[in-house]
Amino acid sequence: MQEKLCDIKLYGTTNIWPKWQIVIPKEIRDKLNINPGDSMTILLKNDKYIGLVKNQDVNELIEFINSMKNK
Repeated sequence: MQEKLCDIKLYGTTNIWPKWQIVIPKEIRDKLNINPGDSMTILLKNDKYIGLVKNQDVNELIEFINSMKNK
């Protein structure tokens, strides 16, 4: 399931497993080139939204956020 709302794409759902683990759907893993052992940064917005970013891409995200503040 891929549904686009504004600039957000919904790819489906996942479950939290007993050890507090989640499965990232294959389509997203492939699109973001996420592999076993990759380190991720967890983002939280307004105590409601969670985002995951590969550690190697965090600086790019910070630059994008900073550029949006200046507009």
